[in-house]
Amino acid sequence: MKLSRRTLLRGAGAAIALPTLDAMLNSHGTAYAQGMELPKRFVVWFFGNGVLRSRWNPSATGGNWQLTEQLAPLVDAARGIDLKSYVNVVTGYNVKTPNARGHHNGVAAMLSGAPFIPLNPTNGAPYASKFGLKSIDQIAADTIGATNTFKSLQIAVSKRYTTGEGPTLQYLSHRGPDSPMPQETNPAALFTRLFQGFMPKDPTDPRDRLRANVLDAVRDDTNRLNAKLGAADKARLDQHLTSISELRQQILALPPVVTSSCVLPPAITQRNQDVSGVEPYEAVNKAFSDMIALAFACDLTRVVTYQFSGSVGGHCFKDLSPGAPRDNEHSLTHDANAQGAVNDGIKFTMRNFAYTLDRLHKAVEGPGNLLDRSAVLCTSDVAEGLDHSINDYPVLVAGRAGGALKYPGIHERGTGGPNTSNVLLSLLQAVGTGVTSVGAGAGTSTTRCAAIMA
Repeated sequence: MKLSRRTLLRGAGAAIALPTLDAMLNSHGTAYAQGMELPKRFVVWFFGNGVLRSRWNPSATGGNWQLTEQLAPLVDAARGIDLKSYVNVVTGYNVKTPNARGHHNGVAAMLSGAPFIPLNPTNGAPYASKFGLKSIDQIAADTIGATNTFKSLQIAVSKRYTTGEGPTLQYLSHRGPDSPMPQETNPAALFTRLFQGFMPKDPTDPRDRLRANVLDAVRDDTNRLNAKLGAADKARLDQHLTSISELRQQILALPPVVTSSCVLPPAITQRNQDVSGVEPYEAVNKAFSDMIALAFACDLTRVVTYQFSGSVGGHCFKDLSPGAPRDNEHSLTHDANAQGAVNDGIKFTMRNFAYTLDRLHKAVEGPGNLLDRSAVLCTSDVAEGLDHSINDYPVLVAGRAGGALKYPGIHERGTGGPNTSNVLLSLLQAVGTGVTSVGAGAGTSTTRCAAIMA
């Protein structure tokens, strides 16, 4: 017997959705029996100011790598976390675009593979820039997220990200050079946005039909206006209409199918408000990570950019190192005498990254879990903050992407400084975008990081 993935239990006017059952899947458990593959997801998990490579890089390569001090939170018996097998560690790879403006170069290179575009700095800022290309999360969203209620989500835990040096450091996600996508810092607001649509709509509501027809109604006017516009304005108009179309898709989307892993959670009340001047990092990370897992389980979205802390951000880990300077982490990274405090901050960051992965790992989907069907890129804006280095870059690739990524994970140590964009291409191919190149200029790659592919 084979069941449709949309099968409901019906009776007395009520309907109850079923979880994903073996009877809905093919004989391998990799797709629904009707031929629809279980979806793949893509996450960019970002933190600012780099690592300490001597405490990050494993000494052994291949499958025999051991957890280092800064990667140790990936296995935490006290919290029931054991994720080492799901993580590929990539070291020895270099950013190939010129290191022109410190943190700016690393963000643009690691999230798009392309050089940034310089801007004239304002308000006393030393630099300013914007992305030169669409960020990789949006490349993925255009393919694997095109039909979801939310094409992608943008989230930030620390509110102290840089806002004065242009869009490159202020935002992670970019539709293009002039189309940054703001991130949500309030978990309660994200909850409302994600889950207010759980109640079915009234199919007789005429407003739905009006919303559905509004873009069609202005189509002739749009074509006439386009004929009069230059190339730049045509691109801006197209982006504007695309945003309206995506909003309409969210309004008209069917409510999610409730399953064992997709249930309406209790309302989130965490609003990311400072407590005695300290940001509630762990509480906010927990709330956001829980919602990411639910959004994936309910197939509300398949693409997320997640900024735990920002480039050159003012985030302070005040309670981690008693006696350490009470300064923001960016300043500490440039103090050779404060690297112990920096080390504590990186370990704390990885503790929160491990929680995000663990939520995906513990969410059942078919014969596996959400992490089995996800590809997660974890990286930063520099290799080490002390010197703004961009060689031997810190890169973690987590998840199995439906069997496309190496499992159990290995430590891939590049020789000769391979291009970090090779990793970006591998991830985009692993989630099924079909792209054959990524990046621009010196950052261009047409070569996968074969070692991390299954």
